[in-house]
Amino acid sequence: MSKEQIAEYRSTGYLILPGFVPRTECQALLDYSRALAAQLAWEVKRMAFLPKLGDAEHEGYFLTSGDKIRIFFDQEQPAAAGSHAPAWQGVDKIGHALHDLDPLFDGFSRDPRLGRICNQVGMADPRLLQSMVIFKQAQTGGEIGNHQDATWLYTEPQSVLGFWFALEDATTENGCLWVEPGGQRRGLLSRFRRRPEGGAALERLGGLDDFSTADFVPLEAEAGTLVLMHGLTPHRSGPNRSPHPRGAYALHVIDGACHYPEDNWLQRPPEMPLRGFGPVGAALEG
Repeated sequence: MSKEQIAEYRSTGYLILPGFVPRTECQALLDYSRALAAQLAWEVKRMAFLPKLGDAEHEGYFLTSGDKIRIFFDQEQPAAAGSHAPAWQGVDKIGHALHDLDPLFDGFSRDPRLGRICNQVGMADPRLLQSMVIFKQAQTGGEIGNHQDATWLYTEPQSVLGFWFALEDATTENGCLWVEPGGQRRGLLSRFRRRPEGGAALERLGGLDDFSTADFVPLEAEAGTLVLMHGLTPHRSGPNRSPHPRGAYALHVIDGACHYPEDNWLQRPPEMPLRGFGPVGAALEG
């Protein structure tokens, strides 16, 4: 990034980089993702992406996905068994270790340019933590409410950095991102953490700030655009009621020099440590 782009990112909490990935590469990744989703759809039962608190089966499937590739279905209209529609339709997301377990996503996610961006924003030891393809299906794509990535991917101090790739054109009609410029200065408002008695819950960190005063702006983006997102930047995406799907790939990176608590929902076993942008990475301490 240029000095001007770094300054813009630090001021607003996000940065838009058009044309970061060729459209042809975006389409190839999207086609591959749909084929992968179709394969996975026949292997697992239909369930919503967000765990239903109190439902151990649904919640456990989500909480144990940090070192796996799993599929999560659209909450509004999951694909029906026996339907003549392609099996990938009705799929909401696939994640959360695509970048480590799938060779195509491994190569895409470890683009050296992303590593350089991490260094430019001050990361000492960038480690790839989470990845997911978000399909945002035509007509039925669900809404994602206001949130901060650091709520879900917490480090001490805060270090998570989001890379959001538009695989298809994202517009206000089909559910593009909306962000609050400068909203990262609010600080962290909540944490999603594991409970000692089992499961996980969203914990408020004090105060009454609920984004009600936030002034969100839409980030319409053509396929191939990269949106860089600070971990504390409030953002959301609307439902997709249009005839046009809005595929995206999201990758989250943390600084291995920071502490990663054991009560974070996403955990890795010792034999699968977090890796950086090179071919080999050391284990994440925390």
